[in-house]
Amino acid sequence: MANLTLPVRWYSNETQHGELELELERTAFMIVDSDCGTGNRYVEDGIAPALAAARTSSMRVVFIHNDFSLVDEPGSIKREIHGIRWGDALAGTRPSPASRTPYKPNYSPSIQPLPHEPDFPKREWSAFHETHVDYHLRCYDIKNLVAVGFSQRACLYQTLAGAVEHNYRVIMLRDCTHSAEYPDTVDPNLPEGGWLRKVMIRNFEHIIGYTSTSSDFVAACEVL
Repeated sequence: MANLTLPVRWYSNETQHGELELELERTAFMIVDSDCGTGNRYVEDGIAPALAAARTSSMRVVFIHNDFSLVDEPGSIKREIHGIRWGDALAGTRPSPASRTPYKPNYSPSIQPLPHEPDFPKREWSAFHETHVDYHLRCYDIKNLVAVGFSQRACLYQTLAGAVEHNYRVIMLRDCTHSAEYPDTVDPNLPEGGWLRKVMIRNFEHIIGYTSTSSDFVAACEVL
């Protein structure tokens, strides 16, 4: 069984660097909520080359996207949190009953799922909440997840926390995701660009898993 040797970073009292030996057949490449069309630099410059490398190495690929068509009710707390309290009138006036038409993801051609690659809908932040993602991964004896997508402080973060709860080892490619800073957390003097992203990545590397980069992942795949 071939092994992928991936440089990684984590945190334990201080930032640590090392390598993980990942069994290729037990490792999957997971793309979360990346159906944002064309022109997104994290997709085109980060996710697309990493996905191409994963496919070339014959790594299993799994897509996940949001679809609230079955749960977007007028009384949904998510309408309040993500719309009404922001003054989004549309969130409070969508038709009742809600439309049940399944959402069709809008992927950039650079990361369009192939016919054999599953694309699971989710209805919460975590892709492991009441979906078949865990079932699918266990069917193929997957133990490791290399993950990318959006956003690092929301759905991708919650998905990977959920993965750890299901006993998967997770590696997030930190330049293949983005967390928008708030106006009062922006700090151009930080490599991460702001305090929110710095703290979220630090917390991830401390309690959830490892991080790496798209270029390191591509290089690791090239030597298989």
